[in-house]
Amino acid sequence: MELILDTIDFAAFMDEPERHNVRPASDWLQDTIDAFYAPADSTPIPTMLWEKTRSKVAFRKGEISVWAGVNGHGKSMFLSQVTLDLCHQQERVMVASFEMKPVQQMKRMSRQAYAGREPTVQFLQSLHSWTDGRLWIYDHVGAVEWRKLIAVMRYAIKTHGITQFVIDSLMKCVKGETDFDAQKDFVNELCAFAQAHNVHIHLVHHVRKGESEHHVPGKFDIKGAGAITDQVDNVFIVWRNKKAEQDKKGDPTCFLACEKQRNGEYEGKFGFWFDIESQQYLESVNAAPVRYDLSANSASRK
Repeated sequence: MELILDTIDFAAFMDEPERHNVRPASDWLQDTIDAFYAPADSTPIPTMLWEKTRSKVAFRKGEISVWAGVNGHGKSMFLSQVTLDLCHQQERVMVASFEMKPVQQMKRMSRQAYAGREPTVQFLQSLHSWTDGRLWIYDHVGAVEWRKLIAVMRYAIKTHGITQFVIDSLMKCVKGETDFDAQKDFVNELCAFAQAHNVHIHLVHHVRKGESEHHVPGKFDIKGAGAITDQVDNVFIVWRNKKAEQDKKGDPTCFLACEKQRNGEYEGKFGFWFDIESQQYLESVNAAPVRYDLSANSASRK
C-alpha cells in the first residue's frame, strides 16, 4: 500500500481553472441512452457487497455521500468494510482519516478482511500486496486546512488515478462546530470537485447528541449547517443498537439508514449484526464472518 506523504509540494494543485461550458443538450444523447440502457461492456456502478444492499444503494461517480452517526456508534468501522468492498470492485480508493494512524486503520481492515481477530503473517502480506493499485492512505493525523486537502485530492487523481475518496471527518477540516459558512464552503467545494473529476467522495460527520443513545438519529440531527445535507447526494446514518447488544435476543445490533439518495430510488433502513472478533457487519443473526478473496481479479467476497 502506497502512502501520500506531507513532504510533497502541493502548491501546483491548490488552484483549479474555471470552466464555462455551455453546450447544446443534444451533446448528452449517448450519455442519456446509456443511463437507460447500460452498454454490455460497461463497468458496474460500485456498491456495497451485502446482498441486501447491492441493488438498492450505489456510489455513483460525481457524487458525495455523507456518513453520519453518534460518536462510538461505528460509522468509521462500517465505512472501513465498505472500503474493502470498493477495493474488491477494482476501485482506487484514497482514505484520509485524520483521527487514526495508518497502522491502526490497516489493523482494523486486516481483521475485517481476514474475518478473525488474528490474521496470519502470510495473510497480512497477501492483503498488503493486494491493496497495491487499490488503496492509498493520506498519512496525516490531526486537523487539516481543507484547501490543502483539496490539493492533495487533485494530486492523488493525477498521480494515482483515485476514483473514491474517504474523508474522516468533516470536523477535522473546518475549525469550529458553529462555523456554518466554512462548512458550507467546504462541502460546496467537494461537490464541485466530485463532479469535475468524476469521482465519489465519502465524507464522515457527526450527529447532535440526542436525549439518549437509544434515540435513532435522522438526517435532521446532523451537526452543523443545513447546507451539508442539502448539497450532498446521499446521506447514510449508522446507529448502534445497544439495547439489542444487551438483550441478546437476536435483533440487529446496527442499523444503516439511507436517508437520502438523490439519483437512486431507495430510501430506508438495513439491519446488521456486528461481529466483535472480525469487526465485520453481518447480514443476519446466524451469518458467519466471510474472509475476503484476495485473488487478483476478484470482485466479491468468498
